Amino acid sequence: MIELGWSQAQVAIRLGCDRSRVSRALSGREVPPLDRVEQLAGVLGADVAEARGRWREVVALRRRATAGGAPGAPPYDLRSYAEFIAALRELLRRRAMSQREAVRRDRSRILAPSTVSAVLRGERSARRDVTQALVRACGVSEEAAAAWDLAWCRLALPHRDQLHQRRINCYRHVRERVMAYSFLTDYRELRHNGTRPVFR
Repeated sequence: MIELGWSQAQVAIRLGCDRSRVSRALSGREVPPLDRVEQLAGVLGADVAEARGRWREVVALRRRATAGGAPGAPPYDLRSYAEFIAALRELLRRRAMSQREAVRRDRSRILAPSTVSAVLRGERSARRDVTQALVRACGVSEEAAAAWDLAWCRLALPHRDQLHQRRINCYRHVRERVMAYSFLTDYRELRHNGTRPVFR
């Protein structure tokens, strides 16, 4: 893609999909359907057969990790972000591990007591690195950690994007109200001073 001089938006236009889908597929945050992988490889001039083989490897890993064979893996039927957080709490309970102990066992030093507590209470969105650090601190296998990562991409990432969009909408609303208030204040002041307001 870099060699072709294309942006993710340009690739998305050629594929007929949203830019965020291309971004997630290229970063590994999402496993797209096989036909989309083949289409993406064709657009980028990559080896379609190789892309197909890599897609099958990822899907096989996902099935192994979520089939219940990996101890500590999240339940396969998680359907919402709330269920994802509940499954994290359940993982800690089954491992008989306190939040403080999970922080102590975290080798990456990403976890902080306040972060873990806020995430597990649902007061803060679970970042990908925090989720991975937490499940690894619980001593799960690599397959189980991969399953948690896939669950994060499927449930926590859309939740985070929704929260981000809500914040943007809130900021826009506040900005519009402040600008309207500022305009009215200026208008009243000009009228009070006997100056005729000039509209541009």
